[in-house]
Amino acid sequence: MIVVLNGSPGTGKHTILKRLQELLPADESSRLVGNHLLTDPVQALFPDRSDDHHALRRRIRDAVFPCISKLAQDGHVVLMTACLATETHRDAAFFREHLALVRGTDVPLYWVSASCDRERLVERAQSDERVQSSKTKLTDPAILEGLVNAHRLLEPGELSGGLTNLIVGSLDTNGEVDDSARRLMEMVSLARAIGAE
Repeated sequence: MIVVLNGSPGTGKHTILKRLQELLPADESSRLVGNHLLTDPVQALFPDRSDDHHALRRRIRDAVFPCISKLAQDGHVVLMTACLATETHRDAAFFREHLALVRGTDVPLYWVSASCDRERLVERAQSDERVQSSKTKLTDPAILEGLVNAHRLLEPGELSGGLTNLIVGSLDTNGEVDDSARRLMEMVSLARAIGAE
């Protein structure tokens, strides 16, 4: 299966998926593909979000996404993060690239919207771990507030194109990481793999 946790910066997407991966049994093969793995090289070369920036991001996805699809078809659990909003055509196109990962297969694609309170977002954006991270993570609370005010998370709705193996859900990430990871496991039916109820 492929599980995409879509949410604003600071919702804990990568941390939750990392914990979920740790909870899986050793015989459950999984891969964690955080969006920073795909965006950080581009950000280093084109930090201005120019057309060159977006073109390079697309070329990287063109190389990586077929591998993700194959891994999922071969039985691996692929965990991904995203930050896609409804207001941009680029994000809608990027969402369709996610759909293409499973189109024509029986691999389920779980699209889960992660959300938490604004106060929690700001607190997480300013955490020492995030500020000191080697990834290009958003740490400025004013910019984060602006993004949250200006954009809503992408809702698959009409963009799904009738894909039957797309499962949509939402996850409140205000609580502890372990709680969020376990709720997500139950949502995507991985809890049975470790005997959780």
